[in-house]
Amino acid sequence: LSVRSGARASMPGMMDTVLNLGLNDRTVQGLAKRSGDRRFAFDSYRRFIQMYSDVVLGIDLAHFEKLLDRAKRRRGVQSDCDLLEADLEKLVTAYKAKVVDELDILFPEDPQEQLWGAIGAVFGSWMNQRAKTYRRL
Repeated sequence: LSVRSGARASMPGMMDTVLNLGLNDRTVQGLAKRSGDRRFAFDSYRRFIQMYSDVVLGIDLAHFEKLLDRAKRRRGVQSDCDLLEADLEKLVTAYKAKVVDELDILFPEDPQEQLWGAIGAVFGSWMNQRAKTYRRL
């Protein structure tokens, strides 16, 4: 599921979006099985945790980029695409630990909680500086 703005007038890139909502430790297993691609499933989950943590929880993306860069260095690769399934599973664990470190809360596993958090953040982004500037233009 994705949560995106639905402004009357299109404002591309101005309001926040949350993609892959509903992924959690249980559903990622179903995605892996159904798609036949465990790497894809964990990469999607990693990206969701990063996006949700930024857009909804307000955690600076730089924290997650550092963890990603560390994983790439350990693997000896330059691109995210070259990380292995096991690397991505470890990143999911590291990303969730970063949420605990930063906010002293667990990353939400409940899809309903994820949904309401994302809805609030996307509506709230109507008043972010990008959107305000765009509307003035």
